[in-house]
Amino acid sequence: MSTPTPITYRVEAYNVSHASENKIHDDAVARQLGFTGGLVPGVEVYAYACHPVAQRWGRAWLERGGIELRFLKPVYDGRIGAVSAREAAAGLELELEVHSEGLLCAAGHAWLTDGAPPSPPSPETFPFRALPQMRPQAAPSTLSPGTALCLPPSV
Repeated sequence: MSTPTPITYRVEAYNVSHASENKIHDDAVARQLGFTGGLVPGVEVYAYACHPVAQRWGRAWLERGGIELRFLKPVYDGRIGAVSAREAAAGLELELEVHSEGLLCAAGHAWLTDGAPPSPPSPETFPFRALPQMRPQAAPSTLSPGTALCLPPSV
């Protein structure tokens, strides 16, 4: 039995968050912390990893699939990321690897279920909480379950 051909995707990583409030994405601050430059946000690396999965399963994956991804090393702006996905023994499960500059930067797997798509939760199941006027410092007490993790809209 032949091994299925891996699905590959190459992309030039782009740091969309240079000016973000989170300064780990700023080149100067990231270098002060020992990194080569500002880190490409994890949500971008996640999107890169999703590309071959969406290519393989399309809309069905968006409706009734899932992905688990572990970030291992930073991905830097302008570097080439190579994403490869191989079908695994567990049916339609894919194994994912994201490489940049020869380093494994993220790894995980994606899957597609046979069942109907799950129903989204009703917004009424989430209690209303007044938004804080100022964002509190991160601490176990301020990040406990049920804490509102957002800022009021700017006026």
